[in-house]
Amino acid sequence: MGGADADMGRERGSRDCRLLPAALVLWTAILAAEALFAILIKGEQPLAEWSGDGASCAPGWLMPVCMATGGFAVGVILSKRGMTFIRHGADMRVAMMVVIMVSIVGVTSAWAHLLVRWHDPAAAGARNGKVEVVAVGRITEPLKTSTIREADCQAEMKLESILLQGVSRRSSTQVRAFFTGGDCAAASRGATYRVSGVLREAEYGGTPLWLTVGSDRNVERVRDPPVTDLVRAHMQERFFDAVSRLSDQGRVLVPGLTMGVLGQDHVPSDGRWEAGMVDETYANRLEDSFRNAGIMHLMAVSGGHFVLIASLVRRLCSRFLLPRAVTACCIAASYGLLASLMAPGDSVSRALIMGWFNAAAMAVGRRPQALSALCCTVIGTLLADPAMAQSYGFALSCAAVLGIVILTGPLTSAFTRILPKPIASGLAMTVAAQHATMPIQILMKPQLPVLSCVANLLVAPVVSYATLLGLAALLCAWADDDVAYGLVWLASLGTRVMEVVADGLGNADVAVLPWKDGITGALAMAGIEAAALIAIRMIVRRGGRGSDDGPAAKRFTRDPRNRLGIWFADTVRLVTDSNRTAWRGREVNLHGESD
Repeated sequence: MGGADADMGRERGSRDCRLLPAALVLWTAILAAEALFAILIKGEQPLAEWSGDGASCAPGWLMPVCMATGGFAVGVILSKRGMTFIRHGADMRVAMMVVIMVSIVGVTSAWAHLLVRWHDPAAAGARNGKVEVVAVGRITEPLKTSTIREADCQAEMKLESILLQGVSRRSSTQVRAFFTGGDCAAASRGATYRVSGVLREAEYGGTPLWLTVGSDRNVERVRDPPVTDLVRAHMQERFFDAVSRLSDQGRVLVPGLTMGVLGQDHVPSDGRWEAGMVDETYANRLEDSFRNAGIMHLMAVSGGHFVLIASLVRRLCSRFLLPRAVTACCIAASYGLLASLMAPGDSVSRALIMGWFNAAAMAVGRRPQALSALCCTVIGTLLADPAMAQSYGFALSCAAVLGIVILTGPLTSAFTRILPKPIASGLAMTVAAQHATMPIQILMKPQLPVLSCVANLLVAPVVSYATLLGLAALLCAWADDDVAYGLVWLASLGTRVMEVVADGLGNADVAVLPWKDGITGALAMAGIEAAALIAIRMIVRRGGRGSDDGPAAKRFTRDPRNRLGIWFADTVRLVTDSNRTAWRGREVNLHGESD
């Protein structure tokens, strides 16, 4: 039995943390390399920015460190038997060797990535100030409304070459291109263009360079987009055509819930700005309400979309009795199709890679291990693109998954003592995700969404319903506009509930509370959360399972639900026994009368 229990423990991904130190060390090594590069090469002083206001002054490389350290501490505090980090002395030596090698690989990879980006001709030219260039590059993301007043729309572009001061050179850097007027209708995702404009360093955001294209007719198409991009663009545009027939809340929220693009951010590919426009004041107010209520994450594609699709595919495959390997391949393919239809984002990439890891585990007959898959995702992503170490979106997504995997079980055990099981489970998952991401959110914006748990519980019943209807509309919009409109209209009923909750809770006087900004505020919140976890752990231990009555026995406590359950069971038993006695007496009397 001992060996079987050990095997079961190894199969539980929520307890197998052997990859967690490697992921944390790799992340920290990359951030340290970027900080060192900023000091030695760029001549910056990141440590001098520790005191300031919010995310603009908090060093970006500190944010994932807080997430990683907090996740490690949470795992140690809430583990019932201790998380499985090291088993034997030999494993300790192997673990130390792995940590050292991972740190070396992380620093080497980050430094090489930074040097390539530093010596890129586009980056070198922009360091001297604004410069006129002619660039050739491919648009990698859908167009969105511009975040600067000088342009109408913007798009991410991967450069191939750049003409700077009469010299053409190869370039591979990422720029954010800003277009005006008819150029917005001329540009499309997946196509390669030759554009002329002003190149400069970015003022904010993760993209290092900005390219402001001049007036109209400064965009020349070099290569058409591939067929897959054309098909995807056609499906998305037909979906937005169906959404444009909804009310303002449906126009804003249904695309956000379905694809991760709010309605006011969408740019029609044919330049028909009137069809997709919503009232800007209303859209901004609604977005602020969602953010204050703590449910803004619903407007981004996350692992929930992939879980819903995987559940549907698994049920469909089981209906036809398909083999496990075929089912895993179908799930992996559905993940890829879903990610291709969504707006690109760091959370989408994280969910896609984790989903593929789980599908691979299913194909070989192993249990999906969420924590191991998360660590593998972090390691692979950071090695492939070290710049992701400074991404707030990627850090929030990873922190939320880490919190859900480690904290949901203990929090559910604690909450079920005072709440019904369904409510306790939903509340535990919400608190777990928010608990792990709160220090990072404080670095971004120093405030606390006090009513976020209540808001998430209120909208939870309609989120899956509205998401599935939106995805169904996206898949069938290319074939029938009326069917798609019916589906998005039904989805808008769910988003209407979200709007009511956001307006009611997000605009309340106590919706948000100010908090200390910068790294000081993040560390203070992490300390408060650690104290709260210790208190919850003590509650769970006090009312946990007994140690002498077997693994299935539970300690009897003075719980009103226990008393009510005992009273109800006794009442039912007494009424049943009384009815049986009465019927037996009646049968005896009837038998006597007949004689």
